[in-house]
Amino acid sequence: MKRRQVVAVTSQLLLLIYLETVEWINLFPWNDVRNGNGQEVLDVVLGILIAGAVVATWLRWRPGMLVAILLYVVWMGLQIVTFWVPWVRGATPHWQRIYEANFAQTTQWFSRAGTHLPPDANHFVLQLILVVALICTALATWRCGELQE
Repeated sequence: MKRRQVVAVTSQLLLLIYLETVEWINLFPWNDVRNGNGQEVLDVVLGILIAGAVVATWLRWRPGMLVAILLYVVWMGLQIVTFWVPWVRGATPHWQRIYEANFAQTTQWFSRAGTHLPPDANHFVLQLILVVALICTALATWRCGELQE
């Protein structure tokens, strides 16, 4: 297995393990899933999709790797819209209610000012791992395509 492939698989496994850990195990104040998180089905589906991406990358199956890249791009886009836009522009009343109920009591690394609600530390770490997995998977996919030509 090539180095880029190993790094891509490793980063995706780290993403899978981190995501499923923080979504299912209460590590308060790092996360707050004491009463569940209301997205259990999504967490299972994401876990299956990431596991599929790991297998596709391990097997160097380029179509599966391309789907993984698309998944990671869409997911990162949702993270930006959900967490970073409300911090920069200010949160809507709807997001303020969700934030107060789910993230306000968790570990914070960024400052809060009025309705400018920062991503909590848990989601910031998730986003960093997601970006690493995206970049590493894209590089491995590109390299896989080079080798097939």
